[in-house]
Amino acid sequence: MKLCHPEAQKSCSQYSATKDRKIEIVKVAKDATFHTFSEQTQMILILQGSLNLLSKKVYNKNAKAGELILVPMHRNCSMTASKDVTMMVMTLDFNIIFCERMPLELLLETHIKTKEDAGVGLLKSNQKIMDFGDTIIDSIADDDLKCSYYYDLKIREMLFLIWTYYDKKHVFNFFKPIYNNDFSFSSHVYKHLNEVKTVGELAEKLEYSLSGFEKKFRRIFETSPYQWMQEQRAKRIHKEIICTRKTFTVIAKEYDFSSPAHFNDFCKQYFNNTPGGLRKESSGRLSL
Repeated sequence: MKLCHPEAQKSCSQYSATKDRKIEIVKVAKDATFHTFSEQTQMILILQGSLNLLSKKVYNKNAKAGELILVPMHRNCSMTASKDVTMMVMTLDFNIIFCERMPLELLLETHIKTKEDAGVGLLKSNQKIMDFGDTIIDSIADDDLKCSYYYDLKIREMLFLIWTYYDKKHVFNFFKPIYNNDFSFSSHVYKHLNEVKTVGELAEKLEYSLSGFEKKFRRIFETSPYQWMQEQRAKRIHKEIICTRKTFTVIAKEYDFSSPAHFNDFCKQYFNNTPGGLRKESSGRLSL
């Protein structure tokens, strides 16, 4: 089935270039090796074939079709195909939520007894998960669907299915490898981001001194907290402009711009366009 408006998708801000895709279909030939290292946690569903894993505390562990692999952020992991492999690689952000009532952090903090590094997570799949993987392959491969919004929805759906169709013990053991001080720090950063306006306020929320917070933040996020907060703010503003009917005056006020001119300059700096130009472009895409 073909997309109705492929050109509109490619010009959309949600269009995902290859290097930025949160879901990718990867094929590995027999005896070839796939290496993964990401700044974010990755979840891998093996759809066909089998792999031998080599990572910290995991030596020659075999994973076959129908199994899920969880590779924590900043973790080197090599996978050698013992048979031709097709797998779906999903990149997860730090704020992993199964449903509104159960964020991952709550599950781990409730059940964990040790913070010993467990390498990577492994989970035997079931028919619900495999069927779900097939639908995503159809959409990505056949329809050429490359929408970040779609990817986010599907990753959340995958997490919901894991939470719904597995008991807590298996879910806990699968996600346990990512529970460490970096994960807890990152989770709290995302949790409190919308509650603060300055780096100092965010450091206070996490109960760090400003210097200690900045040092740890740079190590984990590989950028300064100020720059990162500005980028996150810009993303929210961009979404407000193209996805809502709010006036620019209202948006500027909500994000504490001192004047319409200041708001205009901000948009030119981050988006190479004025607020009016951004909304006009977005409206043009939707009218196709």
